[in-house]
Amino acid sequence: MKRLLIYLGLLATLLAMPYHAKAETWAYYLYGDYNGWNKDRAKTDAYFFGDTSNGSDQPSWTKTFTGVQLDPDGNGVAYFKILLDKDGTTTNLGPSGSNQVLEVNGSALTLNNGGDKAYEVTGLKPTAEYTIKYVSTTRYGGTISITGPDTENTNIKLKGSYSNDNWATSTAYTSFSDGIYTWEFDKSEFPSGTEFKLFEYVDGTNGHWYSNGAEVTEDWSNGFLNASDNMSVSYTDNDELIKISVQAKKSNGKWMIRIVKTYEPHDYYWVSPQVTNGQKLPYFKMVASRNRSGAYGDGKISTKYFTFTMKDDDFRDYNGNPIANGTTIQWYIVRDDNEVFYRPVNSLAYNNTPDSYDANHAGSGDLDSYVKYKNYWNGDSYAGADAYKTTDATRAGSFAFRKGDHKSVTFNMNADKGHIFFNYVNTGLANPSTTDEFYLIGNFKAASETESISISDTSHKLTRLYYTNGIGSETYSESCDSVVYVRTVYKPTTGDKSWGNLYLDVNPSGNGNWGSVYRPLINLYNGLDGRALVGGLTTAGQGGDDNKGDQSLNPETSDKYTSYEFRFNATTMTYRITFHTSLYLVGPGVSATEGQQGSWDLTAATDPRIRLTATQEKDHYRNLVYFTQGQPFRFIQNTDESATPNYKYTWYENDNKPKWINATTDADYYPGSETQFRNYMLYENNTGSESSEKPTDAETSSMTFDLPTGWYYVNFYPNAGTPYYTIEHSMELRDFNDVYYRSASGTAEKRNVLGRDDYNFLRVWSDHIAWNKPDNIDVFVVSEFDHDASSHTTTATLTKLNVNYIPAKTGVILGCKLSKDNLTSGLVYDNAATSAWEKGENVNYYNTLTAELTPYSAASTSYSGESKLIPLYEETSLQRFSDDTGIGTGDGYANYLFGFYRCKKYQQNYSGNDNDFQMGFWLTTGNGTTYANSAFLHLTKEEAEDLGVGTAYNNIESASAPAFMLLFDESDDNVITGISDITTAKGNSVASQGWYTLQGVRTAKPTQRGIYIYNGKKVIVND
Repeated sequence: MKRLLIYLGLLATLLAMPYHAKAETWAYYLYGDYNGWNKDRAKTDAYFFGDTSNGSDQPSWTKTFTGVQLDPDGNGVAYFKILLDKDGTTTNLGPSGSNQVLEVNGSALTLNNGGDKAYEVTGLKPTAEYTIKYVSTTRYGGTISITGPDTENTNIKLKGSYSNDNWATSTAYTSFSDGIYTWEFDKSEFPSGTEFKLFEYVDGTNGHWYSNGAEVTEDWSNGFLNASDNMSVSYTDNDELIKISVQAKKSNGKWMIRIVKTYEPHDYYWVSPQVTNGQKLPYFKMVASRNRSGAYGDGKISTKYFTFTMKDDDFRDYNGNPIANGTTIQWYIVRDDNEVFYRPVNSLAYNNTPDSYDANHAGSGDLDSYVKYKNYWNGDSYAGADAYKTTDATRAGSFAFRKGDHKSVTFNMNADKGHIFFNYVNTGLANPSTTDEFYLIGNFKAASETESISISDTSHKLTRLYYTNGIGSETYSESCDSVVYVRTVYKPTTGDKSWGNLYLDVNPSGNGNWGSVYRPLINLYNGLDGRALVGGLTTAGQGGDDNKGDQSLNPETSDKYTSYEFRFNATTMTYRITFHTSLYLVGPGVSATEGQQGSWDLTAATDPRIRLTATQEKDHYRNLVYFTQGQPFRFIQNTDESATPNYKYTWYENDNKPKWINATTDADYYPGSETQFRNYMLYENNTGSESSEKPTDAETSSMTFDLPTGWYYVNFYPNAGTPYYTIEHSMELRDFNDVYYRSASGTAEKRNVLGRDDYNFLRVWSDHIAWNKPDNIDVFVVSEFDHDASSHTTTATLTKLNVNYIPAKTGVILGCKLSKDNLTSGLVYDNAATSAWEKGENVNYYNTLTAELTPYSAASTSYSGESKLIPLYEETSLQRFSDDTGIGTGDGYANYLFGFYRCKKYQQNYSGNDNDFQMGFWLTTGNGTTYANSAFLHLTKEEAEDLGVGTAYNNIESASAPAFMLLFDESDDNVITGISDITTAKGNSVASQGWYTLQGVRTAKPTQRGIYIYNGKKVIVND
């Protein structure tokens, strides 16, 4: 009893204790089509509004997105709703019944619990900012609104002391774009010290004043409603400053204001007595940096900041001779108009490079007195007057540095203030034997200035190559002098689909520290990006945790380019960007014209290069090329389309030939390897005369084409572990709908080809390997023959195969019913015959349809049923009569080729037109050569006589026409299974020609569902 009382007491105590329920978390996210309506993708920080405990609060949240975040496809439209996640259980908050249009800067709309539709926002701009506000009025609902750049408001004016000190006069804005109003003034109209305010008219007379009450800088600052103090502008006037612009925009309902300075554009040249002979040479022109758009600038090319980078190994004297290591190289900078120079006052000023060179010139006094430039690698900086910016053309002083070995030098200049920054890389990041990995990071998807960039992104890994005297290899050797990392960068496919704001940096080993990212060496000022195609990179730890305020690569280019190759030399800490509109095939083995060989001569009147272009998938380059068997070719890349073509950059193959080209056995054609068609490449950087000399046909840096002459697709994959190319078959079908003929003797006719069963394009085909069947191409085998003695006609029945491949080692007929004006992807039409006909030229060839072929996964897959067509893999002179192989000498067999013949000549009592022709097979004349990858009919003379096709060219009156008509069986039902040696229930083998039941009873061609035996094979027949 006592124990019971104790237990009851404890129970009472527990019941008296306060109960604490487990807190529930109610989290709210933006959920839409931009994250693929994927809830896991939506539940990230990027789309998180906020959360509450037990849903008890009724807060309001705002979150700002860029247009490209809401609309990554760049079509200006986004769909979204709110996703409520309550401890893992999700609920949609949105409209019900139908989508609702949510207007930018419009009224808020109501959210419903379980809403199954979405809010639609239109007119989104990729670089603009949009703020979505969610107000939670209940646990499962509330309102949603969106604000963004204002539509143009013509009531916005500027007033100030600049208008003859007349505040009563207002100035309309000069331009309006992406929500930004711009007032542009010559500096004489808007001098330093000018005071002004922003004014928004309400009724034509009255309105609201806005001002930040302080000096306006080149950074955005808030403007306050009805502020009493004026804004002002202050700047140092100089000859290069030509314009002052005031810009204003609304953000989150508040006005933002800044100024933009415009300087007179000039080019500047790095000049050296030894290297340029004191001349301004194009190669040594400094490159202007770019002002980043948005919060950091106007997105225009800077007129103040310039850069120029050279590797030590590239410094040569004016005659092209190498300059020895340790040589003192003198230099200075000259403006394009020869009116401004950047030179020290005294005769020579040395840079304090981090080696023993300084000791030789210590105490000279030159550095401290007259030079102000900085070496960011050892932290040294030099104070001094800006006396070296001068208009005195007689000044003779020069800066100087010591040429090193496998190092690089970057020269930066602020033309406004006259500062010069000198960066000398004494050692690269990586020794030549490194195995370090590097990655490109950037806003690759839509090239938006505000696109989120992940520091942990490892999807753009650079390929490492070891270089010795300009020759790259994947394998390190003791003679290696540089390690280079390479990747191809493609033009964005979403957003504004241009290069404009594509920012790149190099990230070592995918680490998560923005301070470790390698950036272009461009004065290290926030808000600048590097435009130079050749430049230096710095590991100076600039940037901290904010990647948007510091310099990135933004190479200057035109949108006509589709991609470029980025090369990072980790030994010299330099980069090079080469655009890929100039990736070519060249050589006697390649041509853009059928029947013609190419050339090595890049100076010829007709350019022999064939350009490869980036594919839609943006992972490789491709073109259709005419190859000549036994002739050499190579890949080259020219850095500038306007420059003289050259052989400076060349790709060549490890073993000099594609691996599968020399196949002599079946095993060579399909060894079971996924890389059977990959031909791995090496890269060669030719220098000096080698870059302009024509190759010889026997050079090892060329490949020899050993496949049959014809058209092939070439694919070049630059971003594989090792770059490689593939050569794929292209297949030509002839156009039998538009057939023209005009001979030199005057015969001219447009031929009407009958018996095609609506197929516009046809051909016979065979190959050692199987290929994927192109879309809209049908595959037939010749399954049987039938002779009609009354009309003296013989029919070849074509049975359609219901397969997704073209079988190996099988003679087939391929057909396409599409019209030439309605072709699908992968099909290319050539109307050369029509064009020649219209010009009055002789025509004895066809218009063609070219289909690209890709290898079937099981390359040895053949057709196990019976096809009466004999494969013909190579070009062959097929005789009228032959032995049992069809190609050997003999007299017992007759051979028939695919084509058409004149109806009135070979069809009895034909009443049609003289230019009517019948599609079919006809007895070969024995003259000429068949094309490769074709097929033919091969019959004994006795079989030919029994079928009434004859073995001689006779008119129809002779009773035996030497030709077959075609009968297309497209039912897709009579697909032969390939099961041979079927026996009847009585155990008798069925090998006779014709149709049989499974009981061995001969029958006509079945019309009812069931399993039958046809020509000794089991066949499934459907209704």
